[in-house]
Amino acid sequence: MLRPFPTRLSARLRAWQNQVREPSLTALLLGQVLLLFLVSPLSSIHLLPYQVVNGLQLVLLVISYLALPVTSKVRLLIVVCLLPLVWVLFAGSNAYIGLLLRMVTTLGITVAVGQAVFRAQRITRHQLLGAVVVYLNLALLFMGAFIVLSEIWPGAFTTPTHDHPHPGELLYFSLTTLTSTGYGDILPVHPLARSLANLEAVIGQLFLAILLARLVSQHNGDSRE
Repeated sequence: MLRPFPTRLSARLRAWQNQVREPSLTALLLGQVLLLFLVSPLSSIHLLPYQVVNGLQLVLLVISYLALPVTSKVRLLIVVCLLPLVWVLFAGSNAYIGLLLRMVTTLGITVAVGQAVFRAQRITRHQLLGAVVVYLNLALLFMGAFIVLSEIWPGAFTTPTHDHPHPGELLYFSLTTLTSTGYGDILPVHPLARSLANLEAVIGQLFLAILLARLVSQHNGDSRE
């Protein structure tokens, strides 16, 4: 007996989503690398309009939706935030609302992808790339916190030329702090800024030394079997 068309369509859609889940982790990582290391810097020096950054962020949200399990509640969170985020980013509305929406969805994606990666019974290349996605998302989350802190307490961060770093500079600061590179050209001055920077540095080192190293060793073990 043939199943009703809506049921068959739903089953095919679910099967397609399961097929694209792991490749979506790879696409998400590539998009994040493009955003963090090419599009955002070019936008900061006005070689690209900021709408390109906004558009790429929306694309990454859609890819994140596909990368999450069908039963993940974060998918609903992405859908709920997507329309107001489009309005905020492209209609010139309140930038702080847009920042809040991006931080909420980024946090949800980080938790969901982390669960999908670290609960997987078999570690594949896609899971390893998903772990890198989580790592880079940590930099984005702390960047958002640094932006909020800089707005609440002007002068919380200082540079050699000014005391109010723009978001691109705080993204750079977040990445160098997460990786413990620490060039020293942007300094956290406010006690809370220093505390957040220390927390990010500790989390970054623990993630690489414990979690990512465990996944790599488990992946190598599975490959030899």
